[in-house]
Amino acid sequence: MDDNETTECTDACVLHFTQGCDISGHNKLTKVTGYTGGSVLLLCSCTEPQSTVNTFSWIHYHKTEDQWIEVFKDKNYMNRLKLFNERFPANLSLLISDLRKEDEGDYTCHTTSTHTFVRVTIKGCDLDQNKQTIKVTGYSGGSVVLPCSCTELQAKPEQLTWTFTPLKPGINPEEIYPREQSERHTGRVKLLNENFPGKLSLQISNLSTEDQGEYRCSVSSQRHANIRLSVQG
Repeated sequence: MDDNETTECTDACVLHFTQGCDISGHNKLTKVTGYTGGSVLLLCSCTEPQSTVNTFSWIHYHKTEDQWIEVFKDKNYMNRLKLFNERFPANLSLLISDLRKEDEGDYTCHTTSTHTFVRVTIKGCDLDQNKQTIKVTGYSGGSVVLPCSCTELQAKPEQLTWTFTPLKPGINPEEIYPREQSERHTGRVKLLNENFPGKLSLQISNLSTEDQGEYRCSVSSQRHANIRLSVQG
């Protein structure tokens, strides 16, 4: 294995080596912050770079279950965890990817005799304009951007939908992103989130007066932004 290769555990993360390891920062608490959809690195290492561990594991405290659970045995972390073995096996750091709000909480890296704690805070997607209605005007044949964004631009929403309700009475809302349910919207809608996963603005091109109505950007059942579009001929 070369120096920069990572080791991924697919079962219980209990590794067996030949020498003991005292963890650096024994019984200390460090704090890290991550964003939904991103990744976070939980640092842990032996005090002696040449040492290895007989047994070690990473565990996470689940508030709802009021117990510590080994992360590599938890199906909620499946395919999202990696251990690092860069130059020495003494590097026990853990990388968690595709972060979710439920990953938040206390973690501990421990051997048979020493341990260290990491408190993880996960920032999710709260909408800037939650439940406020914004008025936007476009022009027939042109394009328009319907604004929507997370307060944390680095946070990726765990779900995102844009819906459209026409001005005509008696018509139910239809989803136009990510699924274009109406042929009229096919090829005309585009999400403008380059570089920042928290940018959720939607561009609609080739406008017509039929595009007038209420648009809603939703990241959950409780969090949404409303935009009222008028199109001038």
